[in-house]
Formats: sequence, structure tokens, C-alpha cells
Amino acid sequence: MAMPLPITGRCLCGATRYRIDAAPLWTAHCHCAFCRRATGAGFGSYLAAAEGAVTWEGPPRQSHSTSPGVFWDRCATCGSPLAYRSHRFPGEVQVHAGTLDDASAFRADEEVSMDEHLGWTALADPPPHQMRPGDDAAPVLALIRRAFAFMEGRIDPPSSMHRLTAEDIQRQAAEGEVWLIGPQPLACVFLTIKPDALYIGKLATAAAARRQGLARRLVLLAESRARALGLPALELQVRVELVENHAAFSAMGFSKTAETCHPGYHRPTSLTFRKMLA
Repeated sequence: MAMPLPITGRCLCGATRYRIDAAPLWTAHCHCAFCRRATGAGFGSYLAAAEGAVTWEGPPRQSHSTSPGVFWDRCATCGSPLAYRSHRFPGEVQVHAGTLDDASAFRADEEVSMDEHLGWTALADPPPHQMRPGDDAAPVLALIRRAFAFMEGRIDPPSSMHRLTAEDIQRQAAEGEVWLIGPQPLACVFLTIKPDALYIGKLATAAAARRQGLARRLVLLAESRARALGLPALELQVRVELVENHAAFSAMGFSKTAETCHPGYHRPTSLTFRKMLA
């Protein structure tokens, strides 16, 4: 998520203020019970920043430890929750998005702990969330089959989605990553670690949800995941016949790097696209 710098915020009474002078490392909504109880809200919303990029003003903050290596920082005057710190995230400060001076500019890149999600906190525009091993894969398989149906009669050989099973999706969720948008998925993407890139596969959007930027949001998520994993590039493959997809990925900063053919074919059937990450 991009926000104009500096990013500023304060507690309820205004005694404690902060300033962030670097782009957020990541943003998220967390639905776990731990965050709900710590914040008193239906879920926690966080903007993570490098510790060295955060400047605090006002009286020393009160810090409460709820478990080893976990700290919640509050204003010493009014008690407003301001930030979360944990040994799991060394060098990071995760400020509560509700304390931002311009909280309306905040947008979460992802949702986490969806297994603890409360039904009454449904978002009108939900960010991506990761499918967990054991989650029902049938809705994801149905989404992919419907989204890729337009390829019938256009591409040769036929799409691999015909061989895809719910068990394959479960395996991808366990060994790689599967990200979804919407409780009944409207869009999905498979992410797989390669030696020098994060591979994007099965990027699919429901017909009723197209032209809403969902695929672009999943590609941006892939960029964030690649950076977190220390990978320098994104990679994907597109069938030769799908020229509109070539144009769409080119507009997102991808460049064609290779042509390949399926077994038994003596002409290019797929194009490889890459995007190098700064």
C-alpha cells in the first residue's frame, strides 16, 4: 500500500504523536482473538514500519507485555493503544491504523487469521487472505473453472485447469501459497517459490467481479510476498493466443522473456513474462 510521506498519527488526547518517514513494510487486518482483545475492536488493523523510520513525540509510552517477546505500546496519558511489537517481527513497529491522522488513506494489503473471523465484521472491499491447508478447496476449483471457461476453443492445447483437482489445490496451499479475495472467492492466485522468482499461477477472477482491479491487487500482493521472501522477480506464463492478457501484464510492468512449447508441439504455445522488483 502506498501512502504519502510522512505518515503521521496520534493518541486520543494528543499527548503522544508519531511520524513515519518511510513506506510501510506491509499492512493488514488481523482477525485473531488476541488482537481483538488487545484493541477492543472486531479485528486489528496494522501498518508495519521499520523501527528506525518511526519518530515519537510526547511522554514516554507505556509498554505492556502480554507474553514473552510481545509488547503493546500505549499513550501514558490517555491509555490509547498505539503500536504492537514482537520478537517475531524484529526491527518492526506495527502501529494501529485507527490512530493515523489520515486513517481514510489506509488500505490493508491482506487479511490474516481468517479462521477466527467474526461474521459481523464483513468488509465491503475485503483484501486478499491466504487459504490454509484443510480449507474447502471446492469453491476455488469452481472459480478457476468458471473463470477459465472463455479459453475453450481459443487455446491449444486445452488449459491445465481440466486436470486440476481439489486435492491439487490443497497441495498448493500446503507446499506453496493460495490467496483469495472474498469469503466466497471472487478471485484467486497460486504463488510458488522458484530459485530466482515468485511464480504466479492460476490468476483467476469471477466474471461478475471483472474490471474491479482484483487481479491487479493479487499481483501487487505477489510483489509484496516476493520482497518478503527475498526474491527479485515475479514470473508467469500466458498462452500465445491470449493477446489481451499479454497486454494486461505488460501494462503492469511485465516483459516477455521466453517462448516455450508444450510436449508434442513444435510451435510456441506459451510465453513467459517477468517483472523485476526494485
